[in-house]
Amino acid sequence: MEPINETAARWAVRVEGGSVSPDDQRELEAWLAADPRHQGAYVRARSQWVNLDRLAALHGRVEIPMSTAPAPVPETATQAEPMVSRRHLLAASVATVAVTSGAVSWRLWFGRADRYTSTIGEVRRLTLPDGSTMILNTDTEVTVRLTEQRRDIRLIHGEALFEVAHDRTRPFVVAVGDTAVRAVGTAFAVRLESDQVAVMVTDGVVEVSASANDNGADSGGLPTLPPVKKRVAANERIVIARAGPEDVRSIARAEVARQLAWREGQVSFDGETLAMAVAEINRHNRRQIVIDDPALAAMPVVGVFRATDLDGFAAAAAAALKASAVPRGDVIRLARKVPPPQN
Repeated sequence: MEPINETAARWAVRVEGGSVSPDDQRELEAWLAADPRHQGAYVRARSQWVNLDRLAALHGRVEIPMSTAPAPVPETATQAEPMVSRRHLLAASVATVAVTSGAVSWRLWFGRADRYTSTIGEVRRLTLPDGSTMILNTDTEVTVRLTEQRRDIRLIHGEALFEVAHDRTRPFVVAVGDTAVRAVGTAFAVRLESDQVAVMVTDGVVEVSASANDNGADSGGLPTLPPVKKRVAANERIVIARAGPEDVRSIARAEVARQLAWREGQVSFDGETLAMAVAEINRHNRRQIVIDDPALAAMPVVGVFRATDLDGFAAAAAAALKASAVPRGDVIRLARKVPPPQN
């Protein structure tokens, strides 16, 4: 990481100093896109710039204009108080950043537990300081705590997809209830339901462990990680229920994409019962669909729908299943059509 941090710090100096040409900007964008760690290092370097600026302000320093060379300082009493600029402070710290991996900004960005949420009907994409990305499905809450030794996430409720920046020195652990999912550099989705946890791996391998009541995400300690219980590879899904053994199954790539349709604000069904489909689309809406007939609830549903289009889904389901959709306030009731009386 040392060359990455040094390069990031030098880019921060150039950008803040206003000495970046259009070609330089394209080069910077290419460098940021080349490796997920580059973006995290660049964010830390920019953060360090801001804090050095605050330090200069607190000490009453006079900032040198970025576009001019340092002017001679008059032989006055103020000469004893050296002039300091953000540019010189950060430039002087580049070597330190490379050696200590950005220790100053690391402590500011890392080691604290941050809480992230998505509202009902919202899909929220976040980039963490280490370069990992996190996509929150509707009505989801997580806490994130990054340290120099660990990357700890706790899924409080909902569903999230994690694309983990490779860093073998700092395990990436997602805790869900009594389950821990550990990855080094991979992508996987975790969903918490009332009675089970589902983990689907889209790339790489994760290690699923039990008894993760405290993985360090909400406390200052770093407890020992629980022993590995199951290894789950790409295109596999494990379901951990409160009662019963774990269920690991292979799934096709097309099925993975279908189950992750929520990333694009959609829900996709391929033979699920109407009851299951309604439960899924209800997660994305404050208004709700209610099914009045158990036989209707058991009928299969096929199709792709916009997750927040409750009326459109209800109308399509009613038409396909020969049912009626009746809006009543915040509820749409699905029921079987009553056949006309026979003469």
